[in-house]
Amino acid sequence: MIVTEIYSGSGLGNQIWNLVVSRILAEKHGYKWGVKQTTPFKATKFMPEFDYGEEVIGGHTPVQGQTPASLPDGILNYIRERADVMPECGHTAISFDDYLWDNLPDNSKLDGLFQNMKYIVDRKDDIREWLKHNVNIIEYSDDDVCVIHFRGGEYLITASWCPPEYYAEARDRMLEINPNMTFVVVTDDPENAKKFIPWATVVGATTLDEKEDIEQGTGFFKYKGGNIGVDWSILHNAKNVIMSASTFSFWPVWTSSVDPNVIAPKYWFDYKTSTGWWRPVDSIVDGWNYMNTDGKLFTSDQCREEWDNV
Repeated sequence: MIVTEIYSGSGLGNQIWNLVVSRILAEKHGYKWGVKQTTPFKATKFMPEFDYGEEVIGGHTPVQGQTPASLPDGILNYIRERADVMPECGHTAISFDDYLWDNLPDNSKLDGLFQNMKYIVDRKDDIREWLKHNVNIIEYSDDDVCVIHFRGGEYLITASWCPPEYYAEARDRMLEINPNMTFVVVTDDPENAKKFIPWATVVGATTLDEKEDIEQGTGFFKYKGGNIGVDWSILHNAKNVIMSASTFSFWPVWTSSVDPNVIAPKYWFDYKTSTGWWRPVDSIVDGWNYMNTDGKLFTSDQCREEWDNV
């Protein structure tokens, strides 16, 4: 059996990368799959039928990301995701692991985020089924509405946040497509969203009267608001989306059935600093448009061609 573990310190998007890729790897090799410690999963309220696989017994990991003090019953190997130093920039980035893809041993525990499109690109229909949810918000699904995802909180002290100019330039590109476009924002940080994007209306979970357990936040930054499945559904059903470099918005948009018009930050996590590299390395999504710091749009094919020549 292949085992993975959900940690309370991980945001929902990162949790899903871990769950989805570990399951794909197990199925590829014909192994059973199970999840240790399911209670920290941040989508339990709006994905009540999520399949955690086989029961996992035993094992103890004192700190997320550290070698377990003991492995679950029957598990013989502990394997962390592959991360390589990128010569272009000196940053460490998650890489596709050929060893796991071709030679993953049974009875292993996998740890990591595994944020690489190569693992998932051929399994979208299955993943869409795995991530089925019980919230369906269609209020912001019109052709004339663009949904913006603003990831705030602790993200604003990392290198991955997008400045106000990014959202304004992306808005202008959307208006070139449809001059009648109106803009709404879903966010974990409404105060900063209003500062960064004052021309759009904050909607979604943080605007609801119903207050949930503060642990329902999308990442380390916790907010009080309604079911975050509301934000997920708004993004999932949107026909026009301006992304932030966030795994929380990646999943509902990538698994959408409406083939949305998407603008995302070029180079993803390194939007503000890259001179041509992408981090994660394989993070370009077919059909999405990517915008650089000059406000110029690039198709996914153009981005791949440029990356191949770096």
